[in-house]
Amino acid sequence: MYLGIDTNTGLVYEGLGAPDMPAIPTPSIAQAKLIEKDSDWDDLPRGLWSSPLAWVFREDSFDPVTRTRRGRLYEPQPGQGQPNEQAVSPHPYEDPLVRQLGREGRAIKRMNTFTACNPLLLLTQQGQGMTLALGSSRAASGWRILQTEALANGCVMVTLKSLSAFGILPAIDYAKIDEPFRPAVREAIERVLNSAFRESGISVVDHCRAALTVLLSRWLVQSGHEDAKTLATDLGELAKKTEGRAMDCVGKAAQIVARLHVRGKPNEQHAKGLRAPLEGDAEFALHAVGLAIRDFGWAV
Repeated sequence: MYLGIDTNTGLVYEGLGAPDMPAIPTPSIAQAKLIEKDSDWDDLPRGLWSSPLAWVFREDSFDPVTRTRRGRLYEPQPGQGQPNEQAVSPHPYEDPLVRQLGREGRAIKRMNTFTACNPLLLLTQQGQGMTLALGSSRAASGWRILQTEALANGCVMVTLKSLSAFGILPAIDYAKIDEPFRPAVREAIERVLNSAFRESGISVVDHCRAALTVLLSRWLVQSGHEDAKTLATDLGELAKKTEGRAMDCVGKAAQIVARLHVRGKPNEQHAKGLRAPLEGDAEFALHAVGLAIRDFGWAV
C-alpha cells in the first residue's frame, strides 16, 4: 500500500500499486522517528521539504481517555526521489468539476511518496515497547508502541500509547502556593515535564526526587508544620516528617523515589547488586509527584 502527499496542496493519495487515488477524508499525517537513544530527540525530522526521507504516521483513530492512537506507519518509497511526479485521479477537494484531467483521465502531481514501513517488522518484537516520536523538531510528542500488525493490504498498523507527562501530572493552581515558594515549585515541575520519557530513567528519577524535595519542604513550611530550616532538608528526612500526618502516603512514595535515586549511583549498584532505574521506575516517580500535588491540594 502506497501513500502520497501533494507538495503543492498537502492533499493525500493512496493505492495498492501507486499512490494514485484520493484519500477521503484527508487523514491526519505526522512525521515519525524511532527513538533508540536519548540523542535521537535532538535529530527529529524538520518537515517534508527539509526531511523528506523520514517515516510518516497516518492516524486512523485517537482515544483521548486512554491516550492511545492507532494508525499506519510508512517509510519513503525506495528507489524514488523525493518529491517525484505521479499520475493521479482528480481530487474532488481540489478539482470537483474534473477540469484538470490529462491523458487517460489523470492529473500529474508532484508529491512525496511512501510505502508500508516494513523495517519496523524486522526489529525485535516488531518494535513493540519502543518509543516513537511524532511531529517535527518544532514540536513533537513521545508514544510507546503497544502493538504492531501487518494488514492484508500490506500496511503496517501500530497502536500507540502517549508518554506525555502532562497526562500524569495534574496542572498546578499556583495561587494556592505561597508567593515566595512559587518560582522554585514552577522550576522543579518544568524540569520534570521536560525530562519525562525523553531522558534516561535515572535522569527522570533524579528530577522527580528534586521536585518532591521542593514540594514536600514548601508544603511543610506553608502548612505550619515546620519552620524555614526545613527548606534545606533532604528528601529522606522530609518524608519522615510526614509520618502520622495526613500526607503519610506522599511520604512513603517519596521514600521509594529517594531509594530509586540511590540506585542510580554506579557505586551503589556495584556494592549492593542493584539494577539501575528503568523507564517503569521513572513512571512510578512521575506518579509520586502527581500524588503530592493532588494530596497537597495544589491541583487545579
